[in-house]
Amino acid sequence: MTGAGDLREVVNFQFYEEIDDGYGNVYGDWVTVFSAPARIQILRGTETVMAGRLAGKQTVALTIRWQTEVATMHSGYRAVNARSGEVYNVKSVEPDERRAFVNILVESGVAT
Repeated sequence: MTGAGDLREVVNFQFYEEIDDGYGNVYGDWVTVFSAPARIQILRGTETVMAGRLAGKQTVALTIRWQTEVATMHSGYRAVNARSGEVYNVKSVEPDERRAFVNILVESGVAT
């Protein structure tokens, strides 16, 4: 069971926003949508995770409290550890049955 005391890191959730410059060109950048205290747990032991390590990828589970911004999250988002700067691609977003906490499966070591 995760409690508020386990949320020791701060994670910024970002989305890539494309902007039209009015001359037919499109440029973009990652924009922070919201930040949240999080628990970062490196996953070990499953066959998929172990195969990912051989490819230089690391599967990580982030746990945050439920907030309204979570309802719009999808795999186009990325998570950035505010302390270390490590970047994770969001793979899945799974709220718990009471919508108290949200488990977010992410991957590090892959292109964003």
